[in-house]
Amino acid sequence: MKMRTVLFPAAALALAWQGVLAAPLAYVPNEESGTISVIDTQTDTVIKTIKAGKKPRGIATGKASNTLYVSDQPNNALLVVDLDQQKVVDSIDLGESPEGVGLSPDGQLVAAAVELSNSIALIDTATKKRVANIKVEGKNPEHAVFSPDGKWIYSSAEEATQVDIIDLAQRKEVGSVPVGRRPRGIGFLPDSS
Repeated sequence: MKMRTVLFPAAALALAWQGVLAAPLAYVPNEESGTISVIDTQTDTVIKTIKAGKKPRGIATGKASNTLYVSDQPNNALLVVDLDQQKVVDSIDLGESPEGVGLSPDGQLVAAAVELSNSIALIDTATKKRVANIKVEGKNPEHAVFSPDGKWIYSSAEEATQVDIIDLAQRKEVGSVPVGRRPRGIGFLPDSS
């Protein structure tokens, strides 16, 4: 059984467990080289580099997934990276200037912050199609993070002073929380708070 976890806000690292005896792996997008570094977290060494578009930014993976979802800003795309093959196997149009991505707890949806349209794009992971484009108040959204129960998406924006809250069932913004200028990352504690 494979298990992967996404940590926030620490530079979008994703840890992967490959069986009981295998070392956890971290996946780190590298904007300038267009790659993802695969790091053995027990030895703190890069063990593999995966080519991933021109400027990979946001990155997400699920608990039992062999897939990374990576936003590629210059190509306006969500890249689907097969971790078994260690290569990009699909590219999905997101709109201009995608940033952070998040995967729903059930693994069925990817949420991607799309700066120039001030929206969160929702991608169905089974069909690899965009199923919604949800407008948010915050200008230039940077992050799109699902709540642990999968009912909400939280979005922070580069030119905002709040975190926007999206009701996933309604597929619309239903409120916001003032937090100060230029909120950057969003994360949850292990108890889901």
